[in-house]
Amino acid sequence: MKMIVTDLDGTLLRSDKSISDRTLKALGRLDSKGIKLVIATARAKRHVAKLLPFDFVNMYIACYNGAEIYHGDKLIYYKYINEKFIEDFVKWLLGKYPNINVALEISNCLYTCFDINVMKNWDPPYSRVDFHKFEYKPTAKILVDLREIEDISEITDNIPNGCKCIVTDGGTLAQISHADISKLNAVKDISRILNIELKDIIAFGDDYNDLEMLVECGRGVAMGNAPDEIKRKVGCCTLTNDEDGVAVEIERILNEKTKNW
Repeated sequence: MKMIVTDLDGTLLRSDKSISDRTLKALGRLDSKGIKLVIATARAKRHVAKLLPFDFVNMYIACYNGAEIYHGDKLIYYKYINEKFIEDFVKWLLGKYPNINVALEISNCLYTCFDINVMKNWDPPYSRVDFHKFEYKPTAKILVDLREIEDISEITDNIPNGCKCIVTDGGTLAQISHADISKLNAVKDISRILNIELKDIIAFGDDYNDLEMLVECGRGVAMGNAPDEIKRKVGCCTLTNDEDGVAVEIERILNEKTKNW
């Protein structure tokens, strides 16, 4: 094992968004053995800085499901959705569903047409705007609240050209991004920089935007709180995020007599 990549929400973080002392200790053991730690999250960089209680100056962080990659605070890669595609899609969406909750992640800022207090796990700051008058720009991610949509395929089947959609959060949230980005592709890019092969990487995750990297890395570990379908496809499962599942698995691996997994 030369590198560990982990999701944040539902994985490294407990449900209250904290990182336990046990997990911090396990991550410290990785550092002492020269094992790289990489974060791969759907979140924006502004949130990662607040959530991680340790120095990440030399850490690689994939944000927005891989639409942006940072080395510390330096943005080293990005791939965004064309602003015209965004404008056409959002205006179509609001025309069909006038009361739908839509948000855009642009330049590390969140723009919405609603009060984010109605959404679970959404954190300020954000700007509430009128998307009919909005000045659209290249966008890292479109977020669509699906909770009031009876047939979500009406949305997922009509996303902009050159984009893809992953439905997460128990089927309640559509995350739309450039078709070429994924957490797996971000992991591949980072592993090339570090000269580490995929077979030497362990990945942790709990949702459908984690699935590719869980399947393709040397060892994928699904959290105990992951959907059953993900657990079946990945095969290896640890405890839940509230039971320090990441720490438990890291401890087990580091305590093995042989590391030739």
